[in-house]
Amino acid sequence: MQENVRRRAGRGLALATAIGATLTMATTGAAQAAVPDVLALCSEGSFGSWAEFPERGGLTTVIVPSGQCLEFDLRGDKPEKVEFYADDYELIGTTTYDPSAGLNIATIDTPDGPGIKPF
Repeated sequence: MQENVRRRAGRGLALATAIGATLTMATTGAAQAAVPDVLALCSEGSFGSWAEFPERGGLTTVIVPSGQCLEFDLRGDKPEKVEFYADDYELIGTTTYDPSAGLNIATIDTPDGPGIKPF
């Protein structure tokens, strides 16, 4: 029973953290410094987006809905490839995530289709 309570509390904390991240980062456009160990992903285009870390066995984030931003705590010990996808599973860009620096990425609409840009 105690383990079940801990699981529920952990889920509640994760949900509260995700909601807090959405609320605190809902306004995009202003440049923000990246935070070590954190990926900030903002879906500024007309589509939701998510990230995948191939070197972590395909670890993925949740889909960030269009117009929202979320932060993901992704501690690590070395730079690694990260791929960004539109919510229809279209690969829209790749870059390197360095945990010691953190990373802020926005997914955007471009004349050529979906794209990514650091912020």
